Amino acid sequence: MKDTTLDKLAGEMDKQYRDGLSYKRRMGFLDKWPEYERFKAGDQWPAATQRTKHLPRPVFNVIKMIETHKVATVMSEQIKMVYSAQEIVEDNQMDVDVGELFSRYSEATWERIKQDELNEEALDIAANTGTCVLHYYWDSGVKGGKAYPWIGEMEGEVLDPINVFFGNPQQRNVQKQNYIIISSRELVSSVKDYAKNNGVSQAMLGQIKPDKETTDQGYDMAKVELNDTSKVIVLTKYWKEDGKIMFAKTCCGITLKKPTDTGLSRYPVAVMQWERRKKSIFGIGDTEGLIPNQKAVNMLVAMQILSVQLTGWPKMVYKSQAIDPSKVTNAPGEMIEDRMPPGQGDGVKYLNPGAISSSAANLVEAILGYTRQMTGADEAATGSAPSAQLNATAIMLLQKAAAIPIESIKRRFYRLIEDVGRIWEDFFKVKYNLPRQVKLQDDDGEEYATMFDGSQYQDTELNLKIDVGPSSTYSESLVLSSLNDALNRGNITYEQFLKFAPRNVVPFRDRLMKELEEKKGIVGVIEQMIATMQPQEQEMFSSMPPEQQLQLIQQVMMQQQPQQGMPQSPSMQTELPAPQAMAPMGVY
Repeated sequence: MKDTTLDKLAGEMDKQYRDGLSYKRRMGFLDKWPEYERFKAGDQWPAATQRTKHLPRPVFNVIKMIETHKVATVMSEQIKMVYSAQEIVEDNQMDVDVGELFSRYSEATWERIKQDELNEEALDIAANTGTCVLHYYWDSGVKGGKAYPWIGEMEGEVLDPINVFFGNPQQRNVQKQNYIIISSRELVSSVKDYAKNNGVSQAMLGQIKPDKETTDQGYDMAKVELNDTSKVIVLTKYWKEDGKIMFAKTCCGITLKKPTDTGLSRYPVAVMQWERRKKSIFGIGDTEGLIPNQKAVNMLVAMQILSVQLTGWPKMVYKSQAIDPSKVTNAPGEMIEDRMPPGQGDGVKYLNPGAISSSAANLVEAILGYTRQMTGADEAATGSAPSAQLNATAIMLLQKAAAIPIESIKRRFYRLIEDVGRIWEDFFKVKYNLPRQVKLQDDDGEEYATMFDGSQYQDTELNLKIDVGPSSTYSESLVLSSLNDALNRGNITYEQFLKFAPRNVVPFRDRLMKELEEKKGIVGVIEQMIATMQPQEQEMFSSMPPEQQLQLIQQVMMQQQPQQGMPQSPSMQTELPAPQAMAPMGVY
């Protein structure tokens, strides 16, 4: 591609980036979102002035409490991507197994890229600003495999909405955008290395210089950098051409990465709105409506603290020459000399501040209660039962009823994960084009190795379903209670109870099951030994004392140990001794 064309691309991307900044500035996002971040971080009071420097500044962070609870509630269930082939060809076994292969590899990918951490960070941002953005990219610097070498791996990251610019911000569907631009602050040295590896000339590399454009980054921590000569803004753009996703990078008006066909058919970007806003891809967060309540609570509590301070340590008023101010301290019971002549009144006294209304404390409680109730974060939702007599099942039912306002947010989150699953499917089919050995897990959690080459299934259409399972503490309590009832009724065995009980409830489950299996094996050997005896031998064995029976069993097992895999009838190996000839066994 000619340099003039590349220069035109860089200029076009820079203009689109400036247009996106202008739109966010006009919408107030560049001012509102940093304010929301400050309030959630606990920075909720304006800077102190000379007149307000002694005013108490308490912070009861209602915003953080509510949003943390709601994020935890949204993430309280286990999520699993379940793929299945749309068409099953009877003569082609590959189409039958591709759904299970993709499902199990998505589980391994979920763990590898720490998707739970990405989800939590994204939901924190969404609850605060109203929008979260997940971005997936191909890292060609990752290598692995000895017998089957491979290059490249899909990685994921969370983007702040202040750094993402959509071609049509009124279109909520990401895949219908005409372009998406991502801005980032990168080290100049890293940008030059990237440009050099992509064939940028040495003369053009000299034009990559640091800038000080940090004001558009919005957040307080982003505006202050280590120094002013180390970073520069890099723009990454995705757009569609003939159904394919194209990709380019620019910086300082220079094209770092020429337009490249990624091979993908979907934008590798997924967006979720915490609360929808009509005709906008940017949603509404909880912080926007909580800030006035937060300010009211902080101010009311500050006034109560100030009233207590003024009452306990009132201001002193004295007449000129009546006392020596340098001798007045804060010592309790201190005596102050009044030098005023008799008959002219007191030369010193304390001001009595006005009493604060008793309704102030009640108002704080009322504001907090109404706020928690309206946002779905009341006592039942956070696990504080109104009565100590409620069991885990009752608390869980109360939580479910209190969490109804959050169900719509959960559905949008599951839709986000479905969009992520489609992006992963796209990467699996396009980028994973070399056979690589991967470790997957079966239904019992056991690892096994298999070969994965997603490009073999490019023509296989897949369905995707998000499977949601319980994982909260009260759900586990309900499962355990059901298993206990089934065990007490005799519907299941103790081995089945251990198998289906939650792992964190029975931490030594595997060891217990192993010991039970060993014990069951010994009992099986004993039953087999008795079954192979002659009738008279069985009668003689049953008439023996328990100590003699155990000794005989021990002798038989010791004789069978060198002949593993060759069980024989005990009557063929040893004769049953007479009861009076048996020596008593020791105590075990």
